[in-house]
Amino acid sequence: MTTHKTPVLIVGGGPVGLALAAELGWRGVACTLIEQTDGAIATPKMNEVNIRTMETCRRWGIADQVLGCPFPADFPLDVAFVTSLFGYELGRLPRPARNAQTPEPFSPYRLQACSQIWFDPILRNFADGFGHVSLRYRCRLDAFTQSAEGVAAQITDLASGARETIAADYLVGCDGAGSMVRRALGIGLVGAGAIGHPVHMFFRAPKLLTECGKAPATFFLPVDRAGLWGNIRIIDPADGLWRGMVDRADGETPEEIDRDACLRRALGGGGYDVEWRGLSIWKRMSVVAESYASGRVFLAGDAVHQLSPTGALGMNTGIADSVDLGWKLAAVLAGWGGPNLLASYDAERRPTGARAVRMATGFYQDNEAFARGIDAIDAPGAEGERVRAELGTHLVRDVGREFRTVGAQLGHRYDGSPICIDDGTAPPSDTPPDYVPSARPGARAPHIWLTPDRSILDLYGRGFTLLCFRGAPDASAIIAAAQARNVPLTRADIDSSDAADLYARRLVLVRPDGHVAWRGDAPPAEAAALIDRVRGAA
Repeated sequence: MTTHKTPVLIVGGGPVGLALAAELGWRGVACTLIEQTDGAIATPKMNEVNIRTMETCRRWGIADQVLGCPFPADFPLDVAFVTSLFGYELGRLPRPARNAQTPEPFSPYRLQACSQIWFDPILRNFADGFGHVSLRYRCRLDAFTQSAEGVAAQITDLASGARETIAADYLVGCDGAGSMVRRALGIGLVGAGAIGHPVHMFFRAPKLLTECGKAPATFFLPVDRAGLWGNIRIIDPADGLWRGMVDRADGETPEEIDRDACLRRALGGGGYDVEWRGLSIWKRMSVVAESYASGRVFLAGDAVHQLSPTGALGMNTGIADSVDLGWKLAAVLAGWGGPNLLASYDAERRPTGARAVRMATGFYQDNEAFARGIDAIDAPGAEGERVRAELGTHLVRDVGREFRTVGAQLGHRYDGSPICIDDGTAPPSDTPPDYVPSARPGARAPHIWLTPDRSILDLYGRGFTLLCFRGAPDASAIIAAAQARNVPLTRADIDSSDAADLYARRLVLVRPDGHVAWRGDAPPAEAAALIDRVRGAA
């Protein structure tokens, strides 16, 4: 049996696995990714790239590719609540089209509509552009064993039938909700479990939006006498590709689902010809893994957190897993990461995964509260108008929360992280709609423009960054301590009073992933101890 070697073996070629390959490749780390399918996406699972993921794409240099994806730049991202597509509109949550957006005050970007059918190829091409990254499709992981020295994985090339062993320093399971890697490790899932069994139905109907007479929107959320029962999303307006989601549909197999009946409900009755593209029944979950790692084997994405898509936190949380784990693997393989650095992955990302699960579950529960007192929802006349007006206000205010999530997207913090040094300040509030910028250790280092086209975020990524604001004391001891341990650290002198006020200390140490590791108005008494702590050696 042939044996190949790689520093990192990634199992799973969805967006999370591709993001890890991209992060490692960008950092100069050789890795191999195996994926048992051919990687083609016919019916996408995700359709939105959130603000924090856009910031990661900016660091990689591919944000413009996401912004230039085939989703039309002039198509509004509005959310409309309707009785049906051909029925009444109850309320609308405006979200501007890409070419009408202004950046959030907290970031260079806003959330973008970029379906997996486009986002995966962008990640794939970027990762594949590194000569030290190997992407191997139609390859299946059969088994693996690990020791103190590394991991041995047995794989099968499904095209040729050839079997081989890949010897890796580390293995990362990005292999989805049914993760073979997680199951082989014996790691369980905790939480509420399955909270629904929805159905996704994909269809092509290029003239539907025009013929139903509704103003353009990306999401249509239908409400009838039974309450809010799903959503209808346009994935590709240019091609007329739609996805209908039904929270509960009769039938346990795709063959038992009456697609035409579901479509009639969405449209408001009557027939309509569509080209069916696919159907899937899935579990809406609310769980997080008991552990994100065991020995030299790590887990990321749906393998460790499974959450309702309400709020668009799933894939984006997985991308952040890859960024956190990627810089730590690179540091350890380069020799400057300490023996405790990789253990901090679980300490930081598992609470973050639990946070995403909690928020997404809360959004979904909001969606279930509209089945009372609305019998006149589709009635003509004054009573129907009154019910629809009151319901529309209620829907935009409450269900609309899942689309007002800048706090959820940017506010996750690594409180209590073993590689961040708490400064004794109180943490800001953490609610989905509200983001409170803070340079408190563990938080995402906040954005501010240094020049009209340069964000302070552009300083972060390759290694640690020591921000020295106006009037900062001598920081040479910190720099010397990093150099003595081969820790990559760049000093950045910031001559901006607004940035100084935002970061609130004269010295701020930012990690390679853009989170704050330490801050103070004076260097610590033991600079070496600071560097050892943030590199996982203390």
